[in-house]
Amino acid sequence: MRSQITGQCDLEFVNLGRDGEPGMTECQGDCDDHSDCAPGLKCKERSWNEAVPGCHGFAYNRMDYCYNPACDSDSTEDSLDSSYGSQGGANMPKCAGDCDEDSDCAGSLKCFQRDGHQRIPGCSGRGVSNFDYCYDPADEEDTSTSTTASTTGSTTGSTTSTPSTGGDCLCVFDIDRTLTGKQGTATNNECPQNKEIPGIMDYAYSRGWLTISDAGQNLQQTFCNQCYLGIVSAGWASGPDEKDYLLDHVLLSEPYSKLREEYPKAARWSRRRTLGSPLVLGYADRKKQDAVEGIVNWYAQRGITIRPPKVHFFGDRTENIGPFASKGYNSREISCDSRDQSHHNGMVGYCGALVSEIVDTPGVKLCSDPEPVTTVPPSDMAPPSENQPTPGGECLCVFDIDRTLTGKQGIRGPDSDCPNNKKASFIWDSAYSGGWLHLSEAGQNLEKTFCNDCYLGVVSAGSASGYLSAERRYLLKNVLKSRPFKRLQRKEREAKEWSDGSEVNSPLVLRWPDRTKQDAVKGIVEWYATKDIHIAASDVHFFGDRTENIGPFRQSGFNSREISCSKRDYSIGNGMVGLCGAALSEIVDTKGVVEC
Repeated sequence: MRSQITGQCDLEFVNLGRDGEPGMTECQGDCDDHSDCAPGLKCKERSWNEAVPGCHGFAYNRMDYCYNPACDSDSTEDSLDSSYGSQGGANMPKCAGDCDEDSDCAGSLKCFQRDGHQRIPGCSGRGVSNFDYCYDPADEEDTSTSTTASTTGSTTGSTTSTPSTGGDCLCVFDIDRTLTGKQGTATNNECPQNKEIPGIMDYAYSRGWLTISDAGQNLQQTFCNQCYLGIVSAGWASGPDEKDYLLDHVLLSEPYSKLREEYPKAARWSRRRTLGSPLVLGYADRKKQDAVEGIVNWYAQRGITIRPPKVHFFGDRTENIGPFASKGYNSREISCDSRDQSHHNGMVGYCGALVSEIVDTPGVKLCSDPEPVTTVPPSDMAPPSENQPTPGGECLCVFDIDRTLTGKQGIRGPDSDCPNNKKASFIWDSAYSGGWLHLSEAGQNLEKTFCNDCYLGVVSAGSASGYLSAERRYLLKNVLKSRPFKRLQRKEREAKEWSDGSEVNSPLVLRWPDRTKQDAVKGIVEWYATKDIHIAASDVHFFGDRTENIGPFRQSGFNSREISCSKRDYSIGNGMVGLCGAALSEIVDTKGVVEC
């Protein structure tokens, strides 16, 4: 926190709570009168969201802030209003910003795009450096400074253009647990290659001093040093200090550094769907490929053309990697050897990216994918054994349980988000929020799908409410029903038993870690083979609600399909899990890997 007056007129708001603190400096609040501010400063009292001279960024409505009177203007023109922050807003009035295009401004106003503190026609004050403001074209001065675009800035919405050779590449990174590692791991020797930055707080996942991963310290030693750079993070980079550190010490490459010198707006941070720069925060998981597409378009608007095969995304969460295949971009999961098991069974990385993981490889690469191996020439391969069993035309359907065969507890009925779900009275379901068991549409009707002619299996990271639970008995009796599976259960007692832990001793597998469910399915196929039921990989189907569990099947030869696509539970990890569970229409015999 700032403790001394800076004299600057370009500072971010600092919110110190409703009571503020004694002697607050520029842009700090909440103040009640001038005496709450450091000597020489005043308290700007606001009735709603009025601008505070010399301040920008996020400010609470009706909160009052200290400001430097030297940053104010007595001009009769409207003062520049930076209170909308770096994301701006809709239908902003004259002299308000930050805008990205004319459509951000009200009525016939336009967005004046500038660099530095270039004067905005019809408005007074300096505003925030590199912020763009709405203005009335009628106020535009007939001078070369306001009508002629320069090499570093432009007017009335024209776009700065940077020449490009057309051979450019782009590296886009997640931040949390990719460019950073878990806080504290650099000093306790868990991640000795990481570097702790004392004094800069990082609030991602667990609070602590900012910790930079091996790759985050050394991007210039990777192929990305010859590429433009970008960021797509679901988080917010904690605050100005972390953002500044990332810009000054992490996001370094030859073309990107040169671009920032020529076009300072390349170092601005965009939020959510306002893609006004290549650094995007607050963008939902499972949709990051859309943000990367926006970054590619942002570069293209500046004359930098980057073809899809030259676009690379690096992130630690499995669920964000597979969807890039739909765009033709490359994506690679990192922090493969270190996962944070305290977050959803290793859903996120631990140490963050290693330099060895930032490589120019084509396509989509998950941690679970095998590394390339040398193949044996066909002429050198041994002939198949005469005693080797061959698949007999059987098929296998394997399901996750929670939010696949089941839906969120308490949501059912014609006026709900899940009108086709059904409550199983007095059967407790401990998954996620807990409550009475609710079956998804598919969970009630497996016999109406192609799976009625297939053997069945279960692979769940949960416990189906525990040993000898009523939920386990209910699933066996009322849900897991198909013609061949019923016949098998009459002959084989093991077909009714549940495997708990790391071994597959039956087709019903619980407590199996997410992101590795393809291994459990392989074990189920092998279990069936011990019963003389041989199932070809192409006839094995897995259905689950979590994206992170679907992509890893790509190298297994099995089919996998994500379900509950139209309804997600956004109270858990930005829609990481389904809400209603599988719809009947989603249980279909399709080949390959299919994500929502």
